[in-house]
Amino acid sequence: MRILMKGQSPKPKVTNQSIIVWTLRSKSLLPSLCKREEFPLFGKEGVGEIFTTICLFNYGLLRQARGVALVMVLWVVAILSVIVLEFCFAMRTEVNITNNYKEEFQLYAMAEGGVQRAVAELIYKHDPGIQQMRKTMKLEEVPPEKMEWVTDGRPYLVPFDQGACEVRVVSEAGKININLVSESTLRKIIGNFGLEEEERDAVVDSILDWRDADDFYRVTGAENEYYQSLKEPYFCKNGNLDSVEELLLVRGVTPDLFYGRKTIKKEGEVSEDRIGLKDIFSIYATGEQIDINSATPVSLRFVLGIPEEVARQIVKAREEKGFEHHQDLLRRVPEISAFMGGIANLILFRSSVPYYTIESKAKKKEGESNRGIKVIVKVDRGDKRKHKIIQWVDAIL
Repeated sequence: MRILMKGQSPKPKVTNQSIIVWTLRSKSLLPSLCKREEFPLFGKEGVGEIFTTICLFNYGLLRQARGVALVMVLWVVAILSVIVLEFCFAMRTEVNITNNYKEEFQLYAMAEGGVQRAVAELIYKHDPGIQQMRKTMKLEEVPPEKMEWVTDGRPYLVPFDQGACEVRVVSEAGKININLVSESTLRKIIGNFGLEEEERDAVVDSILDWRDADDFYRVTGAENEYYQSLKEPYFCKNGNLDSVEELLLVRGVTPDLFYGRKTIKKEGEVSEDRIGLKDIFSIYATGEQIDINSATPVSLRFVLGIPEEVARQIVKAREEKGFEHHQDLLRRVPEISAFMGGIANLILFRSSVPYYTIESKAKKKEGESNRGIKVIVKVDRGDKRKHKIIQWVDAIL
């Protein structure tokens, strides 16, 4: 039995178990622990037990470290996957944008090529030398691709390697001059579009108010007071129209009336034949008379007020040879005689108006993409290039 002096505390009895517990808490102090006499170790077995415990402790730490590393690797893989996917998406978007730009550029180039081909045909049409050469050749001797283009709006196909271009040429002589048309003729033409009487009168009076020089209202017309009351106000022109598109500013002229309504066929398809004011009126025509040799079937129907079947017969008859005068027209198309009394003063023969509207629409061999250009050109033999571009519209409906 050991007697303790006053102020002396008993030394703690340290066993292998206590060392094990202590080393679990702070294994870094084990070397200093082994050197102290007051913490005796009980032989080699005790030391082995201690170091075995330390190894087991380190193994546990290693297992925990491996688990953390796996989680970190998974996070890194996930982040890299997101980055790679974003990069792939960005590259795919860039490729699609590039392809779209390339396709748009090709379509525009084809449409422009169609315009240039039409201009060349119009120059040939006004060239006396080429016309004389064509007259000396028999019809069967002229290849189809070298025949003179008819300027009544029929389509001509211009092929390219990447696709094709559909070109239509319309002579402005086959239209009515909106700045010169009389009130009675204008009312008749607008009425042929199927408008109600009140709606028709509003459109006609508004057009007449738009182009006259005064500020006096017609019965159902419109002047500055009406146009200034709109959400986006503007002034009444009170002068001649500078383009046929100016009609869209006139009260009562809707886009459907100007461009034509889309009609649905029986099979559910949308018809391409959209008949509107743009197909009837022009600012380059001679007046309120149309050239029957170049007027479109639409102009024949809406301006002359004749049935569609009679308009077809006129177009078919002039394929072989143009009409020279009224008697020639009556002889070759006798069906028009029933209407001749009211339309004789609206018909011209062989007008010399040099203005033409060209519409060129390009489409690729594959896909549904298309691009259209509209040009109004004047054939001028005195010009160095033999023609002048009056209006250029980069995109058309």
